[in-house]
Amino acid sequence: MQALATMNGDAARLARMVVDCIKATQLDEAEMRLEHLYAAHPETRDILAFPVMIAIQRGRPHDAWQMVNGLPDERCPELKALCLRVLGDPTWHGYAVAYEDSADPYVRDSMRQLLGRSAA
Repeated sequence: MQALATMNGDAARLARMVVDCIKATQLDEAEMRLEHLYAAHPETRDILAFPVMIAIQRGRPHDAWQMVNGLPDERCPELKALCLRVLGDPTWHGYAVAYEDSADPYVRDSMRQLLGRSAA
């Protein structure tokens, strides 16, 4: 998650704990730690990857999609493509192709991974 790379100190530590819980599918713990992160660092509420991934792992891809659907096209295209793919909507491919050469290395690598291409 690119946002983690730009975080410092306590925010980065708390965010890493959220990521670790999500990876371990400890989703209740992830949500608790996410709320703690939000309380301590309100600016992190803009990082949608955490709640989107929790919703997807809980089997609620429609909830995840609702979090990103109304955003401007250039915001979180990787999350939009992921949500659409999980939902079985073929338009995910269009998002992925449109952003596979993005100037943002995180978006570019994410799209290439979704497309099954090298993230190089």
